[in-house]
Amino acid sequence: MYDIVPDMIYYAGRIWSDKPFDGYLGIEDGIVREIGTGPPPEPASYTGHISAAVVDGHTHIGDAGLELDRRYTLEELVAPPDGLKHRYLSSAPRERIVSDMRDYSSILCGPVTEFIDFREGGIEGVRMIREATDRAVVLGRPVSRTFDANEVSEILAEADGIGIPSVSDLPVSYIDAVADMTHRSGRSFAIHVSERVREDIDTVLSLEPDFVVHMCEATDKDMRACADAGVPVVVCATSNLYFGKVPPIARMVDSGLEMAIGTDNAMLCPPDILAEARVFASVASGQGCPPSITERALFLGGSKCLITRKIIGLHEGEAVKPAVVGFDDLGLRTCSP
Repeated sequence: MYDIVPDMIYYAGRIWSDKPFDGYLGIEDGIVREIGTGPPPEPASYTGHISAAVVDGHTHIGDAGLELDRRYTLEELVAPPDGLKHRYLSSAPRERIVSDMRDYSSILCGPVTEFIDFREGGIEGVRMIREATDRAVVLGRPVSRTFDANEVSEILAEADGIGIPSVSDLPVSYIDAVADMTHRSGRSFAIHVSERVREDIDTVLSLEPDFVVHMCEATDKDMRACADAGVPVVVCATSNLYFGKVPPIARMVDSGLEMAIGTDNAMLCPPDILAEARVFASVASGQGCPPSITERALFLGGSKCLITRKIIGLHEGEAVKPAVVGFDDLGLRTCSP
């Protein structure tokens, strides 16, 4: 029997960790003091699905100010270096891009604690998003079309890692050199994979990415290879559907892949992870997946991208401000605190 602590705040519901369970947390002064199964010693202040963090696993918020005048193909809109997005980023005034990123990140909806942004524009792009927000995990992207160790070093000194388009967009030798330098720096390395066409998964995995994004055109064998390597995939359902791609969520589940949810390009999606999770849930349900698949992707997947191959969970003695989200069938309805 626990002693009742007057200043303790109790959270009850589904506790999300590598092995989720139904129970409660007792938090005092921002520190987890109690973790248990069953009901808490006194009425819970918050109930629902409880996670240490809800991470938007993949964004590009630099294009938040780009308004589309028609429907575009994937190549027309985002393919480097001449897609509409890249032309916009190279021509729009710096002040406008920073302002749009600041506005976008200031209205992040739901329980997002941080978002992982693939920031174009080299070191200047990194500095722009740092100026705009402190909620981004920034994966910079070199602008040189040939490997420049000085540029990569400069980016890694200020970013949280490097995010690369895909092995179809750049020479593999170039990407390999960037990946190697990123790993040696102890920073994160991530890459888009098989979004438009299938790309060789052995080549991708040889880069030792911390996580990959999309995998729409991946084969079952590709997915199993990623799962076996412990590499999570970020699913961006709204963006994929815009380009006529249906994310193969059920096949990812069958392969054992750990999934996260991302909102992708700000020009296509609102800064609302719960809205994105509803789209993910709709696709997953249509492919025969239960709601628990969406829940795991939302509450664990993003953290898996940030802390690759490590156990995720809530532990006594750690400082945390849990995210609490309530579900109503496939619709997410509330979040707090």
